[in-house]
Amino acid sequence: MVFFKGCPLRCVWCQNAESWRADAEIAFKSHLCIACERCLERCPKHAIATPGHRDPKICGHCFTCVEACPSGAVTRFGVKRTPEEIVAELRPEFPLLKESGGGVTLTGGEPTLFPEFATSLARLLRSEGIQVTLETCGFFKLELLRPLLVELQLVLFDIKVFDGEQHRLLCGSHNSVIKENLISLAEAGRRGEGPPVWPRLPLVPGMTDGEANIRSWAGFLRDSGIPFLTVVPYHPMGANKRGWLGLPAGPDLRVPGDREIEAVAQLFFTKGIMVFKPGEEDFQGNSTNGQAPASYAA
Repeated sequence: MVFFKGCPLRCVWCQNAESWRADAEIAFKSHLCIACERCLERCPKHAIATPGHRDPKICGHCFTCVEACPSGAVTRFGVKRTPEEIVAELRPEFPLLKESGGGVTLTGGEPTLFPEFATSLARLLRSEGIQVTLETCGFFKLELLRPLLVELQLVLFDIKVFDGEQHRLLCGSHNSVIKENLISLAEAGRRGEGPPVWPRLPLVPGMTDGEANIRSWAGFLRDSGIPFLTVVPYHPMGANKRGWLGLPAGPDLRVPGDREIEAVAQLFFTKGIMVFKPGEEDFQGNSTNGQAPASYAA
């Protein structure tokens, strides 16, 4: 995977807060700090009062503190790379990717914020015989992505909250353009004019798991000719990242239980939509086989 920094959405449950801003950032992991104070001593702007307390108005983001930290407590999120540098870094993995039928996924953050860069990277990967997948939140200008779409073998398309106003409240923007892009990509894929698109729904208790939300998305997918999706259960694995970046904590959310996930899968199936677990998708066949899922365990 190649992770891009920068995202147009601000989903309240997001586990990748380090991907929101496009710029490189300094993070502080207090549990790794050994109180050596080398970050204070080396900072040319004297922006650090005590370890973990850095004045962002004074900080010049030279990352000297990161270089000085022996324990990794002060760390950097985000490094500039050219497409050529990324391909060179990934090249040792190419034989395995080719043998296994795998590829490289452009994810984030939101890769579509950088359409020219993403296109150049995808084109280089394709020239090496590597398959390329795009994972997107769907909030983009489709016309700017035409060159990129030519290079892709698959688009993983995140859907979250169906109601536009609720989507604005929970994700930071309206979702009309997201729905339009999903329809356009699906139609292009069926005409053979673009890569296949595969929707993914993060299942977040109290936010995306409501019956009205599930029924609305199921009807939308059915009407759009997309009879499948992946349901991705919420997990709190990245919850600490906000604290590392000095951001307010996110909401206290629980992991959905197996029965809840199965109930959602069955609800989708009653509307003609087959639900897959992450990693068990049939990307090539897109087949439902006419069978309801017997179970769906996290």
